[in-house]
Amino acid sequence: MSNNKHQTVKIDLNRPTGNFWVDTGMVVLTRKLGEGEYTVNDVLKWLLDRLIQKTGNKGSYYDEKSNQLREYEKENWVYPINLFIKVSGAPGKKVKIEGKDYPTQPPKFKLDLKLSKKPGICDLCGYEAPLTDAKMWMFPFIVDPAKFGTFYSGAKRGLRLCAQCALSGLAGYFGWLWKAQGRDAFHFFIFYSEPEEMERLHREVLEPLRIQGDKSGNFSSAFSGAYLHETTLGMLLELFAHVRQSDRLSESGRIYLASLLGATPSHGSPPPITLYAVTGEPGQSFSMKALKEFSKLQLLYRLYENWTEVLLDKQIDFNPHQRIIQILRQFEAQQGNKRETLWRDKIAWAILEFSDPLPFIELFLFDVRAKDKNPRPLVYGTLEIFGNYVQEVLNMDEQFQRILAGFGHSLGEAAHEHKEMGLLYALRNAKNPEEFYRVLNDVQFRLEITIPEALLRIEKGERISGVPWVRVKTLLSIYAMNTFLRKNAPQKTDSDTEKEE
Repeated sequence: MSNNKHQTVKIDLNRPTGNFWVDTGMVVLTRKLGEGEYTVNDVLKWLLDRLIQKTGNKGSYYDEKSNQLREYEKENWVYPINLFIKVSGAPGKKVKIEGKDYPTQPPKFKLDLKLSKKPGICDLCGYEAPLTDAKMWMFPFIVDPAKFGTFYSGAKRGLRLCAQCALSGLAGYFGWLWKAQGRDAFHFFIFYSEPEEMERLHREVLEPLRIQGDKSGNFSSAFSGAYLHETTLGMLLELFAHVRQSDRLSESGRIYLASLLGATPSHGSPPPITLYAVTGEPGQSFSMKALKEFSKLQLLYRLYENWTEVLLDKQIDFNPHQRIIQILRQFEAQQGNKRETLWRDKIAWAILEFSDPLPFIELFLFDVRAKDKNPRPLVYGTLEIFGNYVQEVLNMDEQFQRILAGFGHSLGEAAHEHKEMGLLYALRNAKNPEEFYRVLNDVQFRLEITIPEALLRIEKGERISGVPWVRVKTLLSIYAMNTFLRKNAPQKTDSDTEKEE
């Protein structure tokens, strides 16, 4: 660090880069050090002091002054930052004693920020200043230039950063939220907005909610798994729970969170906020698999509030938040020694992207629940919140959706009574409108039930009552199979039955 002895860096929020990682680090430095001008070495030392920890293991080094082997407590980079910083501790020269090599000092961990004497233009902030070559420890997204040059074109030739951006990049590790799934996956998240909004979000919301000392992550999540979207949705649901009331946020913080998510009356639009989510595999280092951006957080919160109102209005649960978690958590299955959550991730993806989750619910119901050793229907409330979803997000007419629900219920009951589960699979497997109507004809003949007239009119573009025929088929299959499984389920206690549709 000696070459930076007299070089200084300004810490403030007045020079945002537009890069979510580096700007988060600027917020962290401003929060912890305060705005001002500091020597580069002082800021680097402050960061290093918080990046290194004792491991609890012992090692030996050869003390040249006393000519003795001495014990020392080993250190390493703090987990999970050690997935990104692979700089080894300097052991000094080594000596061989009785055939074994020993360092002559406890390994010293340090990071060098070698700034050029001649100023240049920083690749991130665009200001002219002495520069350094970006390393993974200051900017994790250049771990593999060939792979991530798509996201950051400058990474193809290697980034050149000024001291403010380089130090902010290193501080970015203290502003993330992360969740680890053992050896399977590692996810991290950054909320991004204007610098002043980010500073307040960290100060009033994220820091009070942050968990300390948990090796699986530093935030609470309603559910999590090996996949990115399910963990993202689980984290957001946990955050949403603090909007109306919170035992961890100050009243000011709670109101601020509500305003960010558009949950309070406002004279203007809520500040824009984006969530960046990154996933990869932990190992000796981090292998990045995906980087996603979610910017419709206010719309997502509005959908969540709709669901709580539906569950309360229909008296399904007087703790609607927990019921929503229970509903979304159910889309998983035991496969060998592994709990597979791919269906939950697909459904979470559809919700986060405001796309269609019905094909994944249908797949789960027919291929997991119906084939389970103990087949059972979906958790009570599932059809109600996704019924709301198809109306609010997929723009299905409420009356037509009720017709589908009613007919699907009758179809499921009749199929159970006549032991015609195969008809429901034939319905699920219909590949085109002709097959769909052929199955409905069989239903009418074999189960002696009448097909609603609204389903019999195919319109231009292969739509039925304005809805793509395949969505009609999928929703009808879900209603019917769920009723079949409910009728087929063994008798349970009132408490058990209450949990299922």
